Amino acid sequence: MHNTRRLSLICLFALLAVAVAGQKNISSPYGRYGVGNLSSQGTFRTLAMGGISSGIRNNLTLNYQTPASYSSIDTASFIFDFGLDYGVLRLNDGDLNYYSSDLNFSHLLLGFPIMKGFGVSAGIMPFSNGNYIISDTFSPDMPGLDVAGTLTETHKGVGGYQKAVIGTGYSLFRYLSVGMNAFIIFGDITRYNEFAFGTNSSFNTRKQSTNSLVGIGYEASMQLMVPLPERRFVNAGLTYTPGMNLRTTNDEMVMRYSYIQTSLLAFDTIYYDQTDTTSRFPYTIRGGISFGKEDKLTVGADIVYSAWSKASLPGNYGTYANAISLNAGAEYIPDKYSNYSYFNRIEYRIGCHYDESYALYGGTKVKQYGLTLGAGIPLRKSRSRISVYVDLSTRGSTDGGLYKESMLTAGLSLNLFDLWFLKAKYD
Repeated sequence: MHNTRRLSLICLFALLAVAVAGQKNISSPYGRYGVGNLSSQGTFRTLAMGGISSGIRNNLTLNYQTPASYSSIDTASFIFDFGLDYGVLRLNDGDLNYYSSDLNFSHLLLGFPIMKGFGVSAGIMPFSNGNYIISDTFSPDMPGLDVAGTLTETHKGVGGYQKAVIGTGYSLFRYLSVGMNAFIIFGDITRYNEFAFGTNSSFNTRKQSTNSLVGIGYEASMQLMVPLPERRFVNAGLTYTPGMNLRTTNDEMVMRYSYIQTSLLAFDTIYYDQTDTTSRFPYTIRGGISFGKEDKLTVGADIVYSAWSKASLPGNYGTYANAISLNAGAEYIPDKYSNYSYFNRIEYRIGCHYDESYALYGGTKVKQYGLTLGAGIPLRKSRSRISVYVDLSTRGSTDGGLYKESMLTAGLSLNLFDLWFLKAKYD
């Protein structure tokens, strides 16, 4: 009876995730290039620790960025993790501030063991966000252009790409695990470039282009675990994601219209073209280490290198460059098994991250710096928990005609752990 209720709850969350995946609507001008702004990857446990994952393994949580960690899933257990986050962005162009906010789906993950040391996991999460809007109204001063009034130039993007993952991890030896994820990236981004005159006597122009992607890739990882006296440990991990090809469809349409027209059917299509081609995503290498004491302290750091200079993204704007990310963080539990203080059982997390943009903006590589905080709040008489996560980040600057973004992201996830495969003696 209890398992049936839990299964119904999980199915409800799964349907919700499918319905809202990719609907992130925070607007950022940096989303105009390439495949948009890449989404932060990881569960709220790892994101609250600065985004580290290579040396993280835990039998109560899932770490899909390092599939070798699936081998740590307890036998006869089932893990479910569903998260939502709320983001607020302040954009400064050197003179004015602009704000954008949205509540978004973050991830849905399921994990269970096949046998001891052999685990399986699947999930879905956003991959990138292509939402932006840039608008400027001015009086045109162009040779040969005799138009009264103003011209409003608007550039807008909507949509994004999602990622669905299924993987397995296996313990080759007592202190060595390997794993692999297969994943599919899919979705589309539509970009609008509109030039509208502030007079009914002129025709306006709108260019609309939609870039649709779908492709299958994989990544392989390994983790080395070194146990030390007094339940101390050192874990090291490495994950390699080869470059991948994605089937790409580019739809491009140019329309002419006037404010006098009152129906969309009155728009005059002056150009349409559909092109089928192939996009190429680059390879990525992630490596890192963690150390500490079991059920007490975990400290770790990661470095991620992505060779975006080798990327090919037909139908998208931008020049691409290799990018590096640095992540560091820690988790501290005062007394995991305390019978006297609930606050001593809470998992306290802190971290920081540095990220380089994969696209060049005016020939400049934009850098991002962030501080993260979070906590794992255990549920009563359960190994399940609620995870909270906060990320305070800044990106870019107002130099060279760029924008400075200040971002606050707050997330809440439900991490359910249950022994589903044991027959209860009492119901």
